[in-house]
Amino acid sequence: MENLIEKEEVIRNCLEQGDREAAIKLLFDLVVDCAKEKNFEAAEAMRSRIFEIDSMALSEIIRSGEVIEEEKSRTIGRGHREIWGKLYDSLTAEETNALYFAFKNANYQAEGKIFQQDELQPRLYFINSGRARVVYFLDGQEVFLRAVETGELAGEDTFFRLSMCTTTMIAQCATEASYLDSDILKVWRTNFPMLESKLQSFASSAEKIADLLKARKLDRRRLRRFNPGGKATALLMNTSGQPVGKPFKVDLCDISKGGTCFFVKIAKKESACLLLGKRLYISYLHPLLDSSHTVRQSGTIVAVHFHPFEDCAVNVEFDTLLPKELIEQLEKLSPPLMVFDF
Repeated sequence: MENLIEKEEVIRNCLEQGDREAAIKLLFDLVVDCAKEKNFEAAEAMRSRIFEIDSMALSEIIRSGEVIEEEKSRTIGRGHREIWGKLYDSLTAEETNALYFAFKNANYQAEGKIFQQDELQPRLYFINSGRARVVYFLDGQEVFLRAVETGELAGEDTFFRLSMCTTTMIAQCATEASYLDSDILKVWRTNFPMLESKLQSFASSAEKIADLLKARKLDRRRLRRFNPGGKATALLMNTSGQPVGKPFKVDLCDISKGGTCFFVKIAKKESACLLLGKRLYISYLHPLLDSSHTVRQSGTIVAVHFHPFEDCAVNVEFDTLLPKELIEQLEKLSPPLMVFDF
């Protein structure tokens, strides 16, 4: 292949002479060359230039896109396709390439932690080789929940919803995994609108972490919750415990000994996501109790449930449990709700 700089110079001369057709042909040839060399970033850049020069050069624009997708497909190894064949069978060629090229790869030694309980790490893990275990730490003791084998996923409970890690995953031997960062979902919603739902459908076959925790009576929903009603005052804090911004009013949804949930108006999911892991101080007084029964607690935002056109539900885990006497007073004045998140 001729030197890229030389070809760029020829294209520039063609454009200066008004010969757009020749420039587009040269750019198309560059797209093909770059794609065959697996330099997809350069190939996409050349294709974009075709569009900029003549948006009506549909034949070259369409064909160059096909060439890039074809070469990307050839990049996906046979072994990888065999492991994740069921998933790829549900995707179009474009979706397959979008998924594969969004992957980041990582290797873990035996007993290496892949993700950790109570950390903010919204990633979806694909185990390509090896084996790992998902565990829950209770009072410093490791409780086994499930094994994750080659060809299985983990992390779906935090990847598809705004939540801290509720469990820890540990490699049991040398393990190679691919993972997706949740930021990619925003890109896909514009360019590949069906890809997220297809991936979520595939991930739904895995046993739910919440069900595993409940089966072992370990889930954070074990504490009784209730709804005393009314408004509370919330104040964001930095890592040093200093207030950030001004206090704001929130509608209390429910409360338990270990945490609370409140509603707040947030217009965008991206803004809601920024709350995850943030420190917060909350103050609440039931209208029928005196000031000695005021709830004053600091805690961490561990989950955000965003629903378009509705208030956003924010779950906070308290640093310390509420006093038994205060809980009893609040419970007497509140109708019961199922069970709590903490």
